[in-house]
Amino acid sequence: MTAVNDARTPDLSWLDDVTMSDLERNPYATYERLRAEAPLAYVPVLGSYVASTEEVCREVATSAAFEAVITPAGGRTFGHPAIIGVNGDVHADLRGMVEPALQPVEVDRYVEDLVRPIARRYLESFENDGRAELVAQYCEPVSVRSLGDLLGLHDVESDVLRDWFAKLNRSFTNAAMTESGEFANPEGFVEGDRAKGLRPWSTR
Repeated sequence: MTAVNDARTPDLSWLDDVTMSDLERNPYATYERLRAEAPLAYVPVLGSYVASTEEVCREVATSAAFEAVITPAGGRTFGHPAIIGVNGDVHADLRGMVEPALQPVEVDRYVEDLVRPIARRYLESFENDGRAELVAQYCEPVSVRSLGDLLGLHDVESDVLRDWFAKLNRSFTNAAMTESGEFANPEGFVEGDRAKGLRPWSTR
């Protein structure tokens, strides 16, 4: 008796019913099912493919068969070309503007003088309180203040930098698409557009 290969293409029609509310509330159930049924699959509400296993993510990152593609919401937020959405010479040119200062050997050169004093300052602001909201009181302000100072935005308050980051992040993740390929919530990009248009000394 000859063995018959019964491998079949999985039925992924359930992805049509996945909503942004599902993904924003708790994406892990969707990711778990994707890992089991289709580690690389197109998710209609996102208008893009999702790689859900370590193996597939590594393949996407290292294989010449895959190119960088920014999500529709990412392209709408940051425009074109953006470093995470282009390839070849354009990518190399854009990356060359920022990569030298972010190489490990370069970071090692300035981290003590630039980042550590900032980290200590924020730590001192709550170390005697007995408790802290680490993301809001430490992780976010340390990261945006450090990056802001590295970019020369010394006169922009940390709360303003955090506000810009939050608005751009919400715009970047405003990913819901309609069946016709339009943004389901175009108003979700307004605050990101305003953040991009602000001058460094503006807080509104």
